[in-house]
Amino acid sequence: MLRSFVFFAISVAEITSACAQYRNTDNNDLFWAPVTVQNRLSEKWFLHTEFQWRRVDRVQSPQQNLIRVGITWQVKPQHRFQVGYARILTYPYGDFPLAENGAFAERRAYQQWYFVNEYGGKGAVFRSRLRAEQRWLEILDTNSRFLRWNYLNRIRLMQRIQWPLKRIHKNLYLALSDEIFIGFGKNVGLNVFDQNRLLGLLGLNLNKSVQLEMGVLNQILQQGKAVNGKPVFQYNTGPVLGCNIKL
Repeated sequence: MLRSFVFFAISVAEITSACAQYRNTDNNDLFWAPVTVQNRLSEKWFLHTEFQWRRVDRVQSPQQNLIRVGITWQVKPQHRFQVGYARILTYPYGDFPLAENGAFAERRAYQQWYFVNEYGGKGAVFRSRLRAEQRWLEILDTNSRFLRWNYLNRIRLMQRIQWPLKRIHKNLYLALSDEIFIGFGKNVGLNVFDQNRLLGLLGLNLNKSVQLEMGVLNQILQQGKAVNGKPVFQYNTGPVLGCNIKL
């Protein structure tokens, strides 16, 4: 399973690199700071809250702000189902800004299935997450005035593997994840392949309730529109500093 995971991530990178000559490419440095809180409501029910602060241009300019709230049901010890709502604000950035008429809002409902499994017998943990999203994107005119909401569907598949680093420190771990986003439905543009996120993390369990993670994110994002007859692909790379809290 690990070999398949690594092969998939490398294949995505190779295919996108080979096709770069037929695209408009936009390279951005980024910095993401996510904070997630899982609040146990009962034995099988949890409240999920999340905020993500996303920046570009060496943290000087905004990329996105995201707030997400969800309710999680622990179906089995290794299986969780979650439904929720997210609110996102996307700002103009890069050479081909998606928010070309000004910062726009997005409303998003989602449903996800989360699976956790021990892997290999050496303390490694494998996680899978399948998420369906129903998205309403704000459309603005050239004067940044609201015109309408554009409805889109998207599905996401995340695979993550995590290894303990007990030989270095009992509370350290290393994680590698890859998530692919696929758009579908009548309103989808050029971006049936919407984006891919490859993430490497070093984590620290401060205690049973708090985790700190830092690492590097590589994001490949395709816009739904063409510029000068060519699709637009963003290649965004930068550090991630996150915190996970369980209450």
